[in-house]
Amino acid sequence: MIFVLLSAVFIAIMYLEAIKKGMPVKRWLLLAGLLGPVAWCLFNLHYRRALLRSVGINPCIWRP
Repeated sequence: MIFVLLSAVFIAIMYLEAIKKGMPVKRWLLLAGLLGPVAWCLFNLHYRRALLRSVGINPCIWRP
């Protein structure tokens, strides 16, 4: 029961974060439903790698 509740909470959180950061929503919602909190770590890692791939390693990045 707690796993279902935790997964539902993480689905809502991942939906908002995926929209805010411009990531593919369906993929991250599915992963959040299956993996729960582990998907949050994977999401942040994927976002950081995509950001570094697009701007390079040395430029200054302004993120409010």
